[in-house]
Amino acid sequence: MNVLYSLIGVEGLDLLAQNEIFTNTLNFALINNDDNYSIDEPMLNRFCNDILPRIQYTVRCLVLETITTMDRILRAGVYPNLTQLKIFKFQANVFSHFCTDELLFRHHFKKQITDLTLVNNSRHEIGTIDQMTNVYLKLLDFFENLNYLNCIETFIHGNPILSFINLPSTAFISSNLTKLCITVDNFGDCLCLLDGRLNQLSTFIIIIVNVKDNSSMEFNSNDLPNLKYFSLKFKSLTNEYDNQVVPLLHRMYNLQDLTLYIQIKERNRLVDGIQLENDILIHLSKLQRFVFYICTFTSVNHPVTLLSNDDIQRTFSNVKFGQIGCSMNYIDESDIRYHVFSLPFIFDCIGYIGNSFTNTIFNNVTFLCIYDGIPFEHEFFVRLARCFPLLKSLFIINWKAQSRDSPESEHDNTNGSFEVVQYIHLTSLHLPRTHIDYINQMLNESKTRLPCLTELWIHYDQLKTVTNNFTRDATRLNCINVKELHSDCPINHDDNSDDDSIKAQSKDFHLYFPLLKL
Repeated sequence: MNVLYSLIGVEGLDLLAQNEIFTNTLNFALINNDDNYSIDEPMLNRFCNDILPRIQYTVRCLVLETITTMDRILRAGVYPNLTQLKIFKFQANVFSHFCTDELLFRHHFKKQITDLTLVNNSRHEIGTIDQMTNVYLKLLDFFENLNYLNCIETFIHGNPILSFINLPSTAFISSNLTKLCITVDNFGDCLCLLDGRLNQLSTFIIIIVNVKDNSSMEFNSNDLPNLKYFSLKFKSLTNEYDNQVVPLLHRMYNLQDLTLYIQIKERNRLVDGIQLENDILIHLSKLQRFVFYICTFTSVNHPVTLLSNDDIQRTFSNVKFGQIGCSMNYIDESDIRYHVFSLPFIFDCIGYIGNSFTNTIFNNVTFLCIYDGIPFEHEFFVRLARCFPLLKSLFIINWKAQSRDSPESEHDNTNGSFEVVQYIHLTSLHLPRTHIDYINQMLNESKTRLPCLTELWIHYDQLKTVTNNFTRDATRLNCINVKELHSDCPINHDDNSDDDSIKAQSKDFHLYFPLLKL
């Protein structure tokens, strides 16, 4: 389509291009994913003044940005067949204005739009919980025939967070909405949305951000016979599995597809195959697909019998589970994490795995936290890179020093005696609670290569030590592309200082991080 757009106005090819565009245009997209640049004004003028008026009758879907293009594009045509809107760089205050602009969202749009997706793919703040909730109330009121509302972009960053607990049951109500993808503040918001106000909902995908005690509140607990697909993901550790999640699933007796991502804290027994069968599957006779990741945290207050991976595997005898992966991470006698999950692993995030993690290939995981009570040796990081090939963000928590009697523990790998680890997609590295050995492990290019690292979280004193006051060549290459440096103390290098040593160190620092945004 870009090629065809470029041919409009070219003598001899204009008619051909127009005919092809008029006939086949279903989706028109004009977005810019780079926060540092705006869409070229002459190009935008050409689209709005020439191309869009010609293709407006065949456009079914518009993919736009809130600020830079949305206003111009929507005013450029009438789009009588438009049913889908996908809006990027979504911001609450801007969109709230659009919802009240009758010239922009014309009367026929109110009845036409059945499919709405909102994405915040920028790093800018999108609005407070109250602002966001207010926008979504307006959206559901404005678009009268909305069937599908999607406001989930990623499991990790920037999701629009909403809260419905303090709103009346007559708010955010629809008899048309059949599919909802949403991120809310806590589990009580999930229960609010399933209290009957969205009585035609058949697909419900929800992410819970925070954990709050809603036990004193009363929620409608009627059955949910229309729900066929349910996906529930918790970002935070929760203890709501037994008393909230399981009873909720019992209400969905016609469920055909279930996705569950949950990390359960302070439970006296791991959630294994037998418990999943007795607590959930036996109550969902129509279930055809069950995808899950469940991590059970135990503590000294809830002693458990130590189980091996084989012990856990044997509890998954039900054929509905399909292939299962499991891993037991033993931090110490008072801190054990049991991971059980369906394969292939579809989620983009997994946390608190240690040396004993399974050698499964996690092709979808981009965010990972590793934590153990025994050292992570070099070979562990080699295995990590192989099992998580698309890793973008890595947290390392380990206070135990690496072994000093292994060849990998040498300061540098100048003779190439062991394999250099390569994390070719890693952009964010978090080292706030870790032994200095792992800082050297990750930043020393003779051990690890991080060609795309742009964000680094680290203790400043440890950084100074590992980089030898920002003069060490072995760690320079892995730092040279860093644009954001987050530390435990303010970084203030004064080039104008009267102290020559401070001035020299400041110069070395800026040379070490030439792209840093100060």
